[in-house]
Amino acid sequence: MLVPIHRAVSAVLRIMLVAFVTLSARVQHAVLRSKHWFAMAAATAVAVLALVGPYNWMWSPNNWMW
Repeated sequence: MLVPIHRAVSAVLRIMLVAFVTLSARVQHAVLRSKHWFAMAAATAVAVLALVGPYNWMWSPNNWMW
């Protein structure tokens, strides 16, 4: 019973890792190619916004109430 669940979770985590690495590489490539300072600021803002949403969701007590 646990083996199919383990395989499914492993597959999902692997897909998430590949997506994250691909996105990180594209952002780094765009930042390095750009000669403007706002490219770094934009990449930082996107990273912060991408992390704030899940962080706020995790620590909100209403999301853990069944």
